Amino acid sequence: MWYRACQTCNKKVTDAIGSGYWCEGCQKNDDECSLRYIMVVKVSDASGEAWLSVFNDQAERIVGCSADELDKLKSQMGEENLFQQKLKEATWVPHLFRISVAQHEYMNEKRQRITARAVAPIDFAAESRFLLEEISKMKASQ
Repeated sequence: MWYRACQTCNKKVTDAIGSGYWCEGCQKNDDECSLRYIMVVKVSDASGEAWLSVFNDQAERIVGCSADELDKLKSQMGEENLFQQKLKEATWVPHLFRISVAQHEYMNEKRQRITARAVAPIDFAAESRFLLEEISKMKASQ
C-alpha cells in the first residue's frame, strides 16, 4: 500500500547500516523518511471493471489522507479500528479518473498496464451539462 521514500527525491529507501535510511538516488543517509502510496485498485463503471495502478498524489485524493497519517491510524489500536474505517470510507466513492494505458509483453503474453494520472470527485452538474451538449450535437447531426 505504501513504501518508505526519500524526502528529497521520493525514491525508495532501504534501512541503513547502523541507523537511518539509505537513498540510492541521492547517495546519502537520512535519519527520517516519508511514506508514499503505491496501490493497485479495482475500479468499475457501467462498461466494466479494470485494475489501476495509483501512485501517491492520486491515492491521497482517493483515501483522503497521506500515507504517513494512515500509518499512524494503523498503529493506534483502540476499540474501533480507525485504519479500517478510513479505508472503508474510500470504498465505493465515485471518482473521475484520467488514465494512461501502456501495452507490454510478459512471457509472450500481451498485457495492459493502466495507470491513474489524475483523480477528481465527480461534479454531477458539470457531467450532466456535458452529456446534454453531446445529445444535442447528436440530434443536430441527424
